[in-house]
Amino acid sequence: MMKWLFLLTLLPHIVLAETTLGTTISALPYHITKAGVYHLTKDLSYTGASGGAITIEATDVVIDLNAHEILCSSGTANTATGIYCANLNRIVVKNGTVRGFQVGINLTSSYSVVCDILAANNYEVGITVNGNNTKISDNRVTSTGGNSNFTYAIGISLTGTCGTLSNNDVQDTFATDNTGHYGNGIRIKDCSNIVLSNNRVLDVEPAAPTKATSTGIATLTSDTLIFLGNLVTTTETGFDLSGGASGKYGENTTFNNGTDYFTTGSGMTAIPNTNN
Repeated sequence: MMKWLFLLTLLPHIVLAETTLGTTISALPYHITKAGVYHLTKDLSYTGASGGAITIEATDVVIDLNAHEILCSSGTANTATGIYCANLNRIVVKNGTVRGFQVGINLTSSYSVVCDILAANNYEVGITVNGNNTKISDNRVTSTGGNSNFTYAIGISLTGTCGTLSNNDVQDTFATDNTGHYGNGIRIKDCSNIVLSNNRVLDVEPAAPTKATSTGIATLTSDTLIFLGNLVTTTETGFDLSGGASGKYGENTTFNNGTDYFTTGSGMTAIPNTNN
């Protein structure tokens, strides 16, 4: 029965009633130690300045926020994580808001899904997944960064093989303008066999930096990439493909960037007559 419940959560764009199956998360912090479905029935606040609001310590876990919010209320100096998982597989996080943490969602997990999440006002990273066979889709990541305690601000970060990152909106990612600081709307690092499609990255700041740098979509030490149908606007560099050893990019749209495509050292090639 548990396997069927898990598979049901992977079906895209099906409007379901509020989840009542499984276990209610009624207060934070919360540790998940058994496989199963977990859900919220109200907004919850996390008052800790570190640690995880929800920590996953089991494989085969579904967290349905049920359109509710988990909020870190301890202020800008916190180093807390909203939803955290280390080295466990088959994790699904969906349908709600994670706000005000150093890192909104941080999963080291293969065969995992993050979808329909609003990650807002997190200070370093909105959503990060390190694992294989990952799906990150239909999320909105907004207002990430702006804290000088952290050297970078990243909307969505993916590491691993055989992943898809699609139909996400990443807005207002801003690094503080200090030497060595940087902002990435989306970062692909140490990846292979990745499809990145139909994402929209808007406004990575500072767009005309004196010290910090900003990139809409960045690749680092990755290969076998397909970037198709993405939109990037208002950054210093729209697509930094210099870390892509192999792959193709096409049907992307860029606007109001200092440099639309930085390809020095890249093995990626443009699909002819498709990028704007």
